[in-house]
Amino acid sequence: VQGEGMPTYKNPFVHGNLFLLLDIEFPETLTPEVQSKLREILPPPLNLPTWMETDDGVEVHGVTDLDPVQSYRANMVHMTGGGEAYEDDGDEGAARGPGGQGGVQC
Repeated sequence: VQGEGMPTYKNPFVHGNLFLLLDIEFPETLTPEVQSKLREILPPPLNLPTWMETDDGVEVHGVTDLDPVQSYRANMVHMTGGGEAYEDDGDEGAARGPGGQGGVQC
C-alpha cells in the first residue's frame, strides 16, 4: 500500500510503502456437496456493503505492483533529513546528574 508503511529513517513524517505478501490457494473445483457444506458453515453472503467510499473514516486504497528495491531507492531522498524530529527540545544548559537541577538525588 503506497505511503502506508513505516516512517522513513530520520524523517518520521514521510512513510514508506507497506508490502503485503499473500499466498492464497483456491481449489480448482468444488463439488455440489462441498458447496452446500460451505454454505452451512459460512455466514450468508453480503450483497450490499455496510459503508460507502465517501463515509467519514473510510480510506480507499488500490492494489499497486511495486518493486521493493525501486521503492527503497526512491525513498532514499526522504532518509537524508536533518533529524529535526529527533532533536532534544529539553532544557539546554541545565545541570544534570546527582543533586543537580533536574537530576535525582538518592
